[in-house]
Amino acid sequence: MSIIFLLTGFITGIFAGMLGVGGGVIFVPMLYFLLPFTPIDRSQISYIVIGTSLFAAAITSISSAANHYFRNNVDKRKAFFLALGSITSSILASFLVIKINPFVLQIIFAFVFIVIAIKMLTEGRAKKQEKKNTKILSDYLGIPFGFAAGIFAAFTGLGGGILFVPVLNYLLGVEFKKSIGTSSLIISATGVAAALAYSFHKPSGIIAPFQLGYVYFIAGLPLALGAAAGAYFGVKIVLGFQAKTIKKVFSVLLIIAVIKILFSF
Repeated sequence: MSIIFLLTGFITGIFAGMLGVGGGVIFVPMLYFLLPFTPIDRSQISYIVIGTSLFAAAITSISSAANHYFRNNVDKRKAFFLALGSITSSILASFLVIKINPFVLQIIFAFVFIVIAIKMLTEGRAKKQEKKNTKILSDYLGIPFGFAAGIFAAFTGLGGGILFVPVLNYLLGVEFKKSIGTSSLIISATGVAAALAYSFHKPSGIIAPFQLGYVYFIAGLPLALGAAAGAYFGVKIVLGFQAKTIKKVFSVLLIIAVIKILFSF
């Protein structure tokens, strides 16, 4: 089982490095499928999936963010304001997840993802857009956007990258490739904070060996280690591709995320 988690993590890491996401889009459905074969309490599986996914996504993003940072592919100022909002909300929201039904929030985000995915799929002049990135919002408004993304991360375990990249690119005027690197940095900080918050919860059901709160390390560690290795190759791939190609891949990722959100409950 650990080998399966390790291989899944490696493949996920490649996509994480390419697209600036923490890997939760793949981690979450895989954990839903694989965790029932482990000793965890099935009645608590949704919360364990979220906590474990965020833990693995945080480790993945640290590796990806470091690679982007040393290649000068990060906007540190914008990352700071977005992370300030997302860290705060991800910690607070984690304590509400088990009490509040996030169905309405999921529908809203699903609609947003569909709109963004369609926009990316229909764009035909990526090169011109790369040269001209119009800044619509002030950097300080990154805080509320980060706050919203942090809530989304805490409720779904998806990390928030599928929100950070479009906000950085379309609203804050960051070139698309640098948006990916900046998103990785934000996700790493948000994921660590959210995973720590989930680890402090006290589950009401049976606690499996190597489970801390809602983080199951038997699954989380192999996923994280595999993804950290895969992220190295993902970063190399993204720096060699045109933004148009990356956007097409990212739009498909958004559609997958929508399907996961709509059918997770």
